[in-house]
Amino acid sequence: MRLRFLLLLGLVILFTCETQSKQLPILSYTVNDQGVKSYYQITYSNFINQHNEEFKTPKDKVYIANFFFTRCPSICPPMRYQLTNLADSFSSENFMIISHTIDPNYDTPAVLKTYAESTGIDYKKWQFLNGSEENTKAQANQFKTNFRPNEDGTDFYHSSYVALVDKENRIRGFYDLLVPREVVLLKKDIQILLD
Repeated sequence: MRLRFLLLLGLVILFTCETQSKQLPILSYTVNDQGVKSYYQITYSNFINQHNEEFKTPKDKVYIANFFFTRCPSICPPMRYQLTNLADSFSSENFMIISHTIDPNYDTPAVLKTYAESTGIDYKKWQFLNGSEENTKAQANQFKTNFRPNEDGTDFYHSSYVALVDKENRIRGFYDLLVPREVVLLKKDIQILLD
């Protein structure tokens, strides 16, 4: 009898966890002074990619977005490794990665193109974007993150998180690429949105 109970309990927990994991929250919203939520969609304007082409807001794509710079000596190399693996893991044409440079003066489209080519990932799957400092800060605000130069001027501070965005340009999750269990969860959640 006890074994039967434990088996039933295990099935209930498994089913509950499976059901909850398929319901990703919508995280792209603001809250006004009265506590009312206003949902928004991620939009793009005035960004160019590594091929010096205008980048437009994705349509019907699941994507992950991050902020980086090509000369980053600290968190960017391990993040790049994880992003390359993610790009290789999903063959769907409905999946892409968008990386925004936070050093637009140095990371010109030509620099971004060289950097992109070194990943070995097709440019349609992984776009590297350059925009003005003002536009990039506004974009970071949409993604609920920020960046700033270090006080000693040697580097920038930026997050190791990526945002997962659904086909309707709504943020559905944030994941730290430097934490292996979060990368595993990100892969599962990407597949949920693609399905």
